[in-house]
Amino acid sequence: MPTALPRCFVPGCTVTILLIAVVTAHPQSASQGGWTWMHGTNVIPNGGNGSIPGVYGALGTPAAANTPSGRTHSATWKDSNNHFWLFGGGSDSGLTAYELNDLWEFDPATNQWTWQGGSNSLPCAASQTTASWCGYPGVYGTLGVPAAGNIPGGREAAATWTDQQGNFWLLGGLGFDSSGKLGLLDDLWEFVPTTEMWIWMGGGITLPASGTCTAVFGSLGVFSAANYPGDLISSAVWTDLNGNAWLFGGTGCDANAKVGWSNALWKFDSASHQWTWMSGSSTFGSVLYPPAIYGAKGIPAPGNIPGGRMNTATWTDTQGRLWLFGGQGYDSLGDTGWLNDVWVYDLGTNEWTWMAGDQKMNCPANSTQNCGNAGIYGVMGTPSAANLPGSRSPGFFWTDHDGNFWLYGGWGYDANGAPGSTLGDFWEFNPASQQWTWVSGSEKGGAASIYGSLGITSAQNTPGLLLSGSGWTDINNDLWLFVGNGLAANQIIGLLNDLWVYNPNWTPPPSPDFSVAVTPASLSIMAGQSGTASLTVTPSNGFSSPVSFGCSGLPAGVTCSFTPATITPAGSAASTTVTLQASASAALHPPSQPGSNNFLPEAVFAAILAGFGFRRIRRSATRLALSLALCIAGAMLLSACASFNHYAPPSQPVIATITVTATSGMLQQSAHLSLTIN
Repeated sequence: MPTALPRCFVPGCTVTILLIAVVTAHPQSASQGGWTWMHGTNVIPNGGNGSIPGVYGALGTPAAANTPSGRTHSATWKDSNNHFWLFGGGSDSGLTAYELNDLWEFDPATNQWTWQGGSNSLPCAASQTTASWCGYPGVYGTLGVPAAGNIPGGREAAATWTDQQGNFWLLGGLGFDSSGKLGLLDDLWEFVPTTEMWIWMGGGITLPASGTCTAVFGSLGVFSAANYPGDLISSAVWTDLNGNAWLFGGTGCDANAKVGWSNALWKFDSASHQWTWMSGSSTFGSVLYPPAIYGAKGIPAPGNIPGGRMNTATWTDTQGRLWLFGGQGYDSLGDTGWLNDVWVYDLGTNEWTWMAGDQKMNCPANSTQNCGNAGIYGVMGTPSAANLPGSRSPGFFWTDHDGNFWLYGGWGYDANGAPGSTLGDFWEFNPASQQWTWVSGSEKGGAASIYGSLGITSAQNTPGLLLSGSGWTDINNDLWLFVGNGLAANQIIGLLNDLWVYNPNWTPPPSPDFSVAVTPASLSIMAGQSGTASLTVTPSNGFSSPVSFGCSGLPAGVTCSFTPATITPAGSAASTTVTLQASASAALHPPSQPGSNNFLPEAVFAAILAGFGFRRIRRSATRLALSLALCIAGAMLLSACASFNHYAPPSQPVIATITVTATSGMLQQSAHLSLTIN
């Protein structure tokens, strides 16, 4: 089945993909927020081409059924109305790969998509006899002039940001120029949401000739209208506290027109629309990458610089510092693979600091490619200085309103150190404590998706494994994710269009339940009579189901009944009457008979008494008379003993503890009632 896997744009670079069996994701704890599947399709049709088609509806008209098609590496923004915007991205079907140019708007308040521009049809056949790339060319119009007909060509992996006026910016990417030619683009666009018009703001309308490049570095730290980053894809992007954009790395060209993985840092001034090269290398030298210089961990220095890389995670903290994590690139020794290093750039000093992670990757045997380091997950939900996500190209990442960084999934190394793993783990990084927290998801590659019910938050839900997604942080500090290459609910990997939201502050609502109480807590009745008590059922957390009752621990001869036999406490407490009926002989046990088991049988006792000391009965008549007298006296004594032995005193009260049980489905609660029978 087709999958949108990461592409390698550097000569000599190879990609190894490890196919991993799907594993079930760990559920997250109640204190760790919750995911909600909000929109889109959770299955890829059997026999399909590994991608979910879009439903466009009418241009400019929102509808519940509207949805973009499955895609990866889309451009995204958020406007001042808390609406999310999505442009283009890569898709595929069979042997055909598409670079889309459709523009979408999503309103989280209504949970509806609106197709706002671009094409709603594919630019070429859905299947070709040979592998091919398809996409619509760009319509540039006049430089700096907005027009309703302007539209960037189909593309993916462009750099995007939003300025302080709420306008959207887009730079480069892999896509189609004005002539329909595919390649690394260098065009710069601005989109104004209030007018819904595109403006071509810089760069060329056609790809440069083979072997040439448009990067103009100028002087380090000096703005100029001539400066330009050139052809770039998969660059890291930040927006500082003044609304200026910062770009780092990506696949692009150096000042000598060589294409490789860059480590140059650029600043775009939002007022003058000019670029300046701020740090990093302007040339790649004899290799197609600039090396990393880590320095001492935690110590800033002018010479420190991350190595060349692409698909890097970025965020801006509350102090305006620029943070960077991982990506696909080069370590301190020049080995290639997936990185797990953390860097911060201080705008005041213009210095990089290596903050965490490894400066050297572990490589497969006899190889210097597909290297990386396993993740250290620790205890789910518990921050630790030892925790560290595995090396990766992130699936997606966010910055919340408190400056914390969130990271989901990607392509890289899991806890077992397996290279090329597709990941479904979810992480949070706190810049103040500089600690990672494994929030949820699986520590092993191939995490299964758990959709749950549409629109219902659950601690069990998870988007599963994910590559190249898109997303936004809304005004409520919730994190939204438009899944790219992922795993559908029917266990097919492909290009998905499901939309998720994560609420960091969500806790599971308490389950519907009830409690019971019996009044009075004790009853005293006579044998042959009955007694009653009131059993009250009090609902909680919206409980409103029928409840039935029963008794256990009843003494012999006692029965239990309820009136009514079933009640439903809908919104308030409800009661039933429990009746205990004792029969006339209900459990009336007298105390044990004193001596009943301690005396010899009467006949044996009489015989012993009669013969004791009188073995020579033939001695005389006197002795015979005496013997008879003694026998009579003995018989009288035995009769008296027998009468004492069969004496029955009055019966004692019976005391029992009865358990009254209330049952509703799987729920069961009980109360205790003390019963005395006299």
